Amino acid sequence: MVRDILIGPHQVSLDITNKCNLRCLHCYNNSGENYQSSDELSDEQVLGFIDEFKDIKLLNMCFCGGEPLLRKDLVIECAKRLKSYGCQNMAMVTNALLLDEKAVDDLSSAGLTRIQISLDGATSASHDRIRNQAGVYEKALSGIATLIERKIDFAVAFTPTEFNIGEFKDFYYMLQGMGMNGNNNIRVQPLMIMGRASGNAKKINPTEKQYRELVNTINLLNQSDNKIRVEWGDPVDHLIRFRNMNIVLNSVMIRANGDVIVDPYLPLVLGNIRKHPFLQYWEHGLNNMWGHELIKKLAENIMSIRDMDNEYDNLPKIWRDKDFVVDLIDDDFEAKFSDILNTLI
Repeated sequence: MVRDILIGPHQVSLDITNKCNLRCLHCYNNSGENYQSSDELSDEQVLGFIDEFKDIKLLNMCFCGGEPLLRKDLVIECAKRLKSYGCQNMAMVTNALLLDEKAVDDLSSAGLTRIQISLDGATSASHDRIRNQAGVYEKALSGIATLIERKIDFAVAFTPTEFNIGEFKDFYYMLQGMGMNGNNNIRVQPLMIMGRASGNAKKINPTEKQYRELVNTINLLNQSDNKIRVEWGDPVDHLIRFRNMNIVLNSVMIRANGDVIVDPYLPLVLGNIRKHPFLQYWEHGLNNMWGHELIKKLAENIMSIRDMDNEYDNLPKIWRDKDFVVDLIDDDFEAKFSDILNTLI
């Protein structure tokens, strides 16, 4: 079976930091203010993790955050090593405040193949409002312009809010006017009501009617002769699909403090790379986790983005409460899984 011969994941998302130079109203993991911001992996620990893939040709690596450019030199060193190890695709997400021409050139030279910039409106009023700081709209536009000029592969992420969602068509044509083309894409997904967004939901969450109008606009734009492709993503779709399948895990996430998780929306930690090398967790069954009843049960609590903000007496709330922790190496995880499952039933 595939699960028996897969020696490592195909894709890894690494929160290289949870520190951030903004305090965005919609931030799903409360970057800059969550507990991990003061307990992050050292440079040496991060590079030790990267070196585990020397003999495994990782297909995709994403440097996430927080704001990854706060550890730009580390991102560059990681990319250089992964490139030498045969990694084919390396991406980074950024708010672009630190993405000047030199940073773009350095990242590209190191091996980064794609950069995603967040831009949340066709006006500075909308973007700066959700980013909770004046003057950052121009920084994002400047970063996009540099990527277009340098012909670097990139995406633009747009988060809908009740005050920017009506600007999407203008937003689209603005990017087209800047020179964005079919080699790049716009990524849109519903507002995730977690972290800082949970406390701000009442004043920023779009209505159902607004969402329907946005999806209709996206469909019309994608059916037109315009070259830019808009991707509409559903952050909970995989939770619904995976819990109904005995799927082999090929994508994993490492938090900034080293926690190993199978999904960013489930309150379960399965180890920490400070305690054991990542590949040891893989060998101890990490890739089989979606086959366990506990994972499926946790996923059942999220049927839509609204469920991300639900309160349960017996279930931790991510980025507020302490997650369930079961170390696949140190613990009898079957027994601990059973204990947790009994509290949920």
